[in-house]
Amino acid sequence: MKINLQTILSRKEMFKGSGLPLEISMPDYRVKIDKWHKHDDFYELVVVCSGSACIETGMGCEPVHSGSIYLFPDQTVHRYTEIKNFRHYNILFHPSLLTFSKAEWIDLKNLPGYANLFNFQHSGEERYSKLNSVDESVLTKLVSILETIRNETTLRLPGWRENTYFEFMRMLVILLRSCVPADSNPAQNVFQIGKIIRLMEKDCTRNYTLKELAKLVNMSTSCFRHNFTGITGTPPGEYLINLRLRKALMLLNFPNSITEVARLSGFSDSNYFARMIRKRTGYSPRDIQKMYLTGELSEGTLLEALDNGGQN
Repeated sequence: MKINLQTILSRKEMFKGSGLPLEISMPDYRVKIDKWHKHDDFYELVVVCSGSACIETGMGCEPVHSGSIYLFPDQTVHRYTEIKNFRHYNILFHPSLLTFSKAEWIDLKNLPGYANLFNFQHSGEERYSKLNSVDESVLTKLVSILETIRNETTLRLPGWRENTYFEFMRMLVILLRSCVPADSNPAQNVFQIGKIIRLMEKDCTRNYTLKELAKLVNMSTSCFRHNFTGITGTPPGEYLINLRLRKALMLLNFPNSITEVARLSGFSDSNYFARMIRKRTGYSPRDIQKMYLTGELSEGTLLEALDNGGQN
C-alpha cells in the first residue's frame, strides 16, 4: 500500500505551554478520506461515540463504530476512510502519565483491559492496539468524564492540571475495567443487525440498498456487510431474496397470477422470479400452484427445500 505521509505531530507542538502532556480533541471530518499522519512522541487513545469509519494503516483497513476503543502509539502512520457521521474523542497523551514510581500499589497492568489496549499488534509504523469495545452505559460515563476534562483544559482555573490528570486516570480505569476485544463481544453488532433483519421482515418488497441499511446502524458498508454475513451466515442481498421467496411460496397457495405473486413478493421481473423459485426449490411457480392444489406438495416441504438451496 502506497502511503503519502502528510503530517508528523510532536509532543512539543501538541502540548505547548500547558505543562501537562494531555489534550483532548474531537476532529471534524468534512471529507471522505482523512490525511495520513503520525505522532512523533505521544499516544492517541480513541473513543468512538457515533457514526462509522475504517482505520487504515499499512496493514489494511478495519471498520470502527460507536463504542469502539483503540490506541495508536507513537510513530504509527494511519488515517480514516469510509467516514460516515463519524465522531470520536482523541485523547492525546505522553506515556509518562502512566508511570507511578512512588506508588507501587498502583498498577494499571492488573486491570483486565490493559493487555488488549497496550500490547500492540504488528510493529513499526503499523502497530496499534487490538480493537476493543464498551457498551452504551460505559460509553456514556466515558463521554461525561472526557467533557469534564475538555472543560478544565479550556477554562484553566486554579487546579485544572491536577483535576485534569485525576479525571484522565478515572476515565482510564473505567475503560480498562470494562473494555473487551471487539470480536469477543458481538452483542452490540447482533442488536444492530437484528434491527435490520426486523426491518426486512416487515417489508421485504422494498428495494433496500446496502448503503442505506449500513447508515441505519451507523456502520460503513464494508463493516455492515461483514457483520451481517458473520451473524446470519448469508450476505444481506441474498438474505432479502430468501425473504421474498418465502413470501412467494405462501402466496402461491392462492389463485394469483405468477406476475402478481412476483410483484407482491418484491420481484419486478416475473421471469427472474420464476428462475429463482425453480433454482431454489426445483419446481416452477406454476407447478407449485398445481401441486399445492392437489396436495402433492406442502408449503413446509418447499420452505425446507428453499433453506437447503434446492436440495429437495
